[in-house]
Amino acid sequence: MNGVSIFTVDQAKLTSLALLGTACLTCSKIPDELKRCPVCKAVSYCSDTCQIGDFESHFMTCSMLTVVSMLLPLEDRQYIFEKRRVPYDLEIDISLICQGNIRTMQMALPKVGGELTSIHCDLVNYKPRCAVCLCSADDKRALEGPEYPHLLHCSECRAAFACSEDHRAQYLNEHCQQLERNESFTECEMNKRAFEDSLEIVTRGWTLSETLWFPMRHKSEYAPLPPSWAEWFADPSNLCPPDSSAALNRVRTKQLSIPMTVLYGMEHFDGAAGDLPLLSSRTELEIAVVGASDFELRFGGLTVFEEILHCLPSLRRLTLRFIGPGVVRKLVGSDGEDRETLEWVPCAFCKEKGVEILHTIHPELFHNHAEECIAKAATGDGPAFRWPDIAVTFNSGMGLAVGMKSEWSPTLEMLAKNGVPTICTSFLEREAEEDDNFLRRHHCNVVFRFHKNPWRSEAVAKMLYTRKGFFSYNNFVQGFRGWSDSSYFPRWDVRNFLARDSRDEYYG
Repeated sequence: MNGVSIFTVDQAKLTSLALLGTACLTCSKIPDELKRCPVCKAVSYCSDTCQIGDFESHFMTCSMLTVVSMLLPLEDRQYIFEKRRVPYDLEIDISLICQGNIRTMQMALPKVGGELTSIHCDLVNYKPRCAVCLCSADDKRALEGPEYPHLLHCSECRAAFACSEDHRAQYLNEHCQQLERNESFTECEMNKRAFEDSLEIVTRGWTLSETLWFPMRHKSEYAPLPPSWAEWFADPSNLCPPDSSAALNRVRTKQLSIPMTVLYGMEHFDGAAGDLPLLSSRTELEIAVVGASDFELRFGGLTVFEEILHCLPSLRRLTLRFIGPGVVRKLVGSDGEDRETLEWVPCAFCKEKGVEILHTIHPELFHNHAEECIAKAATGDGPAFRWPDIAVTFNSGMGLAVGMKSEWSPTLEMLAKNGVPTICTSFLEREAEEDDNFLRRHHCNVVFRFHKNPWRSEAVAKMLYTRKGFFSYNNFVQGFRGWSDSSYFPRWDVRNFLARDSRDEYYG
């Protein structure tokens, strides 16, 4: 869902409006009149110079987009867009069409000497669609004839579309006046912000020096977090770079959301700690990033977690365990050589203070990792397994699991049984609700209920396949520690777990 060019390795190339065809694909300028590609009709240019300059790059993409736009048979389009009626959810059909088109491109491109990129995927997934009926211009041409020109777009944000004047009038009030859910902006205003953020990235280029920023200072004493990003950036002690802009700061919050969300969760757990040692006053802290993904490693990494060292004066050593089947060990560096995914060059203050960050990467499910470590310790083949001081699952989607076969179930049971404070974040409110239900079905003791995370990423992205809506990284947050029912016995069959002599031997 969050595979958008401005948030991936291609993020320095295209703005949100360039992907939608309402800004120049080459330079992102918005002149009075754009020149649309006459073949694929998906992208636009501000001048002949930009179009000619992009010809070689666009040629293969253009042919692929043209082919996949014709794959859906006419009778299927008629069934989806003419015979289907509300309350049937067209979004399911749209997602299946897009996924099928991307699979086709993935198979076809290597045969003609190309490869699938995130830009290909974005041009398919974010193809403009009518906000009322979800028809694309390709759908309208197939249903009504090739003379159909193109969708109408909002003149203000250029990122909302309608297939006719009737549908534009029908959607206008909702688009321009009704606030987005849980936001203080309308959809039109959110679209404008999304373009500003992506334009900032394209203009500056996505580099560590520009966007991966954190304040270089160590706090002399622990201070509770301020209530918002606005106050955090305004704090003189944070020494925000003088060339910062509001858009650039919003972009920076995507990485900074990682340590700030961890610190925020720690404050909640410390507030409910009772007689337990406070997390914020420890000299050593071990964090398990459970279900870790490429994002935490590629665009977060150890450098971002350094902010936790900066904010906790007593902390001398921070140990990070990145655990999940989606993590990778190596990347190809700019020199073509393999390098560690996670690199940390301590800032001058950390070096002077002598603090350190240690890390390990475990490309496996958390409960499998714990089981293996515990088994090795029992036979003397490894050290005693230590449960983390705190765990965090970033945007895991654990509540989307169906039935009783979720791989998250034994992981939750292990964390709850051993009283590990665990932070859970999600992209959307409905995902947060599903996660909350999932935790409660496992009798996890919820310490703080899901709510809008004040330390979420302020760089928003538009939802795929939907009429409207946005998501952001770590948008909602909640946390649990221990079990709410001490008599609860798990019903989950974790391979040969229940066959062992002792559950406590397994859980430590």
